[in-house]
Amino acid sequence: MTSFQNLIQDQTEVQRSYDRVAEEYAAEFRDEMEKKPFDRKMLDWLAEKVNGLGVICDMGCGPGQIASYLHSRGAKACGIDLSPAMVAEAKRLNPDISFQQGDMLALDGDEDNSFGGMAAFYSIIHIPHPRVVDALSELKRVLRTRGVLLITFHIGRETLHKDEFLGHEVSLDFHFFETEEMKGYLTEAGFEIEEAIERDPYPDVEFPSRRAYIFARKP
Repeated sequence: MTSFQNLIQDQTEVQRSYDRVAEEYAAEFRDEMEKKPFDRKMLDWLAEKVNGLGVICDMGCGPGQIASYLHSRGAKACGIDLSPAMVAEAKRLNPDISFQQGDMLALDGDEDNSFGGMAAFYSIIHIPHPRVVDALSELKRVLRTRGVLLITFHIGRETLHKDEFLGHEVSLDFHFFETEEMKGYLTEAGFEIEEAIERDPYPDVEFPSRRAYIFARKP
């Protein structure tokens, strides 16, 4: 099997896995921004940086908690997720926000220069390292000139595999990245790095890994 065929299989497994857990995931994470003040500040900063350039896309939106927060702060927001079941949950929970199904490696439904900003919260963690630049290049394609990407991820070198998640059988790989490594990928994809920030995890709120937040702009 070729690497391209493996990637299609991987993306299909990610989609199927999140389809299975969508209802439980929405119940668990729909209100997570209330418990993460640092994340709220980063999103506020993203909205400030975008500053009227256009809609901010919540990439890998899940049940839409990021788009919902941005919307609550007066920003124009939408969401895209690989999982149709997650998109259905996002629409149910946020009827005033537009959500659609899409693959961050091939955003066929979106034209060049579609978005003023993008919040990619942990959506990159399911992309294998050799394809990260491809994914980032696709995100850059749909951003407008001077558009801003805020990408977040778990810091480390490991890949964690889950066969069970929220009471369902899944097949998910969670890829960790070093901050300098991700900055290199972003630069290779053609982004200008603006800020890179790290934080410790919130105890009893989230997985106990250090987190990175990188702001990058399309030239």
